[in-house]
Amino acid sequence: MTATLTEPTRFEEDCRRSVQALQSALLELYRAVGADPARPQDVSRQFNLNKNLTWKVARIIAASDGYEAIPLIPGPGGLEILLSAMGKGEAPADKLERVRTAAKEFDRMVEVHTGDRNTLELVLDSAGGGRPMEMSRRLAFRGNSGIWGIQAGVRVTTYFMAPNRHDPAMLDLATLAGLTRIRRLRPVERWPVFQVREYNDDGSATGRRRRESLERHEGVSSHPWILGSLCSGALPTMHLTQRGDTTIYELGEGPVGRTGECSCFFGFTDTAEVPRYRDASNTVGEFVSSVSIPAEALLFDLFIHRDLTEAMKPSTEMLGTIGGSVEGAGVLRLPLPESIRDMGMGASVDSLLVDRYGEGVNAVFDRLERNPRDFRCLRLLVEYPPMSSRAIIRYELPARP
Repeated sequence: MTATLTEPTRFEEDCRRSVQALQSALLELYRAVGADPARPQDVSRQFNLNKNLTWKVARIIAASDGYEAIPLIPGPGGLEILLSAMGKGEAPADKLERVRTAAKEFDRMVEVHTGDRNTLELVLDSAGGGRPMEMSRRLAFRGNSGIWGIQAGVRVTTYFMAPNRHDPAMLDLATLAGLTRIRRLRPVERWPVFQVREYNDDGSATGRRRRESLERHEGVSSHPWILGSLCSGALPTMHLTQRGDTTIYELGEGPVGRTGECSCFFGFTDTAEVPRYRDASNTVGEFVSSVSIPAEALLFDLFIHRDLTEAMKPSTEMLGTIGGSVEGAGVLRLPLPESIRDMGMGASVDSLLVDRYGEGVNAVFDRLERNPRDFRCLRLLVEYPPMSSRAIIRYELPARP
């Protein structure tokens, strides 16, 4: 057990120490030959070196975080080209040898802890500094798209909350959700694109079900939550199923590739059904966006009425779920380098990522008969959100005054 706990710390220390030693050795060499690391093009001309090599070395020397420097460190051949050129410029032998020693120590660290450079970069991407999982999430998007045969542009999840006009102890809520540029890469029979479930802190269902569509449908519709005015493209048949207390919309079959591409949106209001204050069953308010399809981005907005000051500074987290189920046995907290951005009161929230998004948001405010200037928008934008996962915006429910 002790070895398991101390191993990550030893890796981090060895990794940082070896990179810092190489940075220091390179800086001393540059100073000894009169090269300015801040001017890589001048160094390239001065020593007749490839400008890409001098640019990389300049970035290595300047990196404040050793982890950021690692992908830039040249292999032994590249460093030897640099040392040979500067050696011809009468660089002191001890300075050249110090760089070689530091480079060998870095390679030894790689061999001991990860075996090779590619695995080292994967380890750092998964848990290192900077933007954790940035490379891995991009690769996962491409891989999952191929594995599952489907992908989307943007996963949109937007919530609205305000105190009820007649009973401020209850909340008026609305949801706008959708997926843009859904595209099949092979025939896919069905795919879940939208699901709704309300639950207490302990995971049990609340039993609240009085929801009204954002659009007024003529007669009885089997899909009352679909927002036809925002949907576009070759929208296929939608299948609505009820599994326990969860309502699920599934995308039906359609053509492969661009000819079958579509965007679909859903929305409903839920007025005076959710308590504003904490009680024996609930102490937190949660808004969840489930990522169940490979997507290029997650646009997660929360519009909060000015009177709900308790919700203005929520926390965020991203949970990976084995099997993609809220009730799954395995739930892992994933790195979430992105943070919530305060867009301000009455902000213009239209986005280049989603066509007519501002129009959809304004339609919700019209349906709620609310003034957008009374709402603050908090935005969480995640590139290549991991699948399957849940992004959560959470705040502490206040005690009843």
